[in-house]
Amino acid sequence: IVALLGVGVGAAVATAGRSHPGITTSEWGHTVVEAGGAPCRCGSHGCLEAYVGTEAVVRHYAARVGKQPVIGDESDIELAHIVAAAGEPGPAADVLAETGEYLGIGIANLINLLSPDRVVLAGSAGAIMGPAILPAVRDAVGRHALDYLAGHTEVVLGRLGPEAVALGAATLPIAQLLASGGRTG
Repeated sequence: IVALLGVGVGAAVATAGRSHPGITTSEWGHTVVEAGGAPCRCGSHGCLEAYVGTEAVVRHYAARVGKQPVIGDESDIELAHIVAAAGEPGPAADVLAETGEYLGIGIANLINLLSPDRVVLAGSAGAIMGPAILPAVRDAVGRHALDYLAGHTEVVLGRLGPEAVALGAATLPIAQLLASGGRTG
């Protein structure tokens, strides 16, 4: 499973190098991890995205320090500042610990449903905050997923960086061309 973290939060299921569009969990970010929780941009409350999406993390941090959140094009930059500040005890470290806990709960749910071999944290926010929250994510997965499933699932960081989605999309027409032997139509 590839867990994409950015402004939105989604997931994709792949087996033997092929994605499965019929069984993807692309709206995974809108699964509820806290009943009656934080408002989500979809109109619901308690969605995973309302806790681990880029803008959600930025908003939670801004609320803790009493400032206006930096939302929009600058959200990734602000997220990087939060991650840098999390090296010391304080609001940034607390927000990232909570983010790791909620993401771990969401991943535990995926593990319990789909029993994957691996969950890869990817996307722009995954690249920015993944190294900082991975221990908390793994800890939460260990506490919330079924032991016999969690023991067979590896939670790792993606290696393609913040442009992973664009790189993946760019490979689709190339893969189709190669599969068709260069024939069109």
